Amino acid sequence: MTSDKPRMMKALVSRHHKFRVQEIPRPALREGELLLQVTACGVCFSDVHKIRFQPLEEPVVLGHEVAGRVVESESAKFHVGDRVVVAHHVPCGRCHYCRHGNVSMCAQFKKNNLDPGGFAEFVRVPAEHVESVAFHIPDALSNNEASFMEPLGCCVRAVKRAAIQPSDVVVVVGLGSIGLLFMQLIRHAGGKCMGLDLDRARRELADSLGSSATFAGSEPDFEESLASMTSGRGTDAVFLTAGNPPLVPTALSWLRAGGTCLVFASLHPDSDVTLDWNQLYYRELNIVTSYSASPADLEEALKLLANGSVRVARMTGHTFPLERFSEALAAIESRAILKAIMTPGEI
Repeated sequence: MTSDKPRMMKALVSRHHKFRVQEIPRPALREGELLLQVTACGVCFSDVHKIRFQPLEEPVVLGHEVAGRVVESESAKFHVGDRVVVAHHVPCGRCHYCRHGNVSMCAQFKKNNLDPGGFAEFVRVPAEHVESVAFHIPDALSNNEASFMEPLGCCVRAVKRAAIQPSDVVVVVGLGSIGLLFMQLIRHAGGKCMGLDLDRARRELADSLGSSATFAGSEPDFEESLASMTSGRGTDAVFLTAGNPPLVPTALSWLRAGGTCLVFASLHPDSDVTLDWNQLYYRELNIVTSYSASPADLEEALKLLANGSVRVARMTGHTFPLERFSEALAAIESRAILKAIMTPGEI
């Protein structure tokens, strides 16, 4: 007796800085696993970075901001028809790194993944993901909005690592989707956020979402406002969401003594950053990096989305089928849009 389940599916396969839509085998399930029809998968800039700058010797399906509908289930936790959002990595929770809170350095975290990535019609969700990083999508959220759980979870962890406190003043450099998420989290934590971006439309969106002030760059008005808001101390933290090496020394100069620079962006592989070591030492400045989320951060992020503390609806308007990935990529790289969301298995 033969199965009537489709054996193949469409996926965007990347290799050697190129990509194309092709047919690949549809995953089969094992005990405790799910098969999701992917209805939304956000394009992270890390996806762009991998395509542009990493060799990707073996064919790979990228995409890790995944929301979808269960079409097959071998788990008691979820049933066919459920809407589910899932992340791509799961820490072991037991190793030296996990015990120290460095979950994204865990060997298991780096090794496990969805099968394949979210730029495919269907993904197999392994059992460990089902148990730790898969969640029912609340009725209040669309699938597109729910796909922001993973990037928001990364931002939640970053804000914790930067130790933002109520009344802190934070400068966010870059008001793309990540910068706008940070801005709302800082406000939710009781802080004040000053946003920097050259794009007027992005500054206006940040203002509408509750930014304390926005500026086009390090201009006299920004310097005066920063001095006024901090009684001349300097900002408590600077969040760098864009990899601009020449800006780093300037950003450090905005910090108060004892302040924190949170790095949330990779640089071009050939980039160099020059730092004044004595400034770091004598002013006790902190440089903190953060790029991924723990299961607890993901759960917190989904709650923040569901209760409206973080609003993303205005960032979900640009959707693309797999066949239009080139168009999505061009729009991202030209800054024409805030966020591209792929809809491989949209129903």
